Amino acid sequence: MTVVLVLVFWFVIPAALVLIWLLFRPGGYKRQPLDTPPAGDWTLTGERFVDPGSGETLEVWFRARTGERAYVRARPGQSI
Repeated sequence: MTVVLVLVFWFVIPAALVLIWLLFRPGGYKRQPLDTPPAGDWTLTGERFVDPGSGETLEVWFRARTGERAYVRARPGQSI
C-alpha cells in the first residue's frame, strides 16, 4: 500500500498537473483549422464564425459518432 501511495504522489499527481498546465495555459490546446473539409462521416453544421485570433471565417463540421468538431477555412467569396 505504501508503494502505491509513493507512486501516486511522485508520478501520477505531477503528470496530471503537467497535463492540466499544458491544456489550460494561455495559448494552450488549440486545434488548427483545416483547408478542406474532413473526409468520411462528417456533416457541415451550418455554423460559421470569424476566428478572433486569425480573422479567418471558419465553418464547423461535426462527426456524430465521436462528437468531434472540425473547423475548416471558408472558401473565398463566402461571407458570414
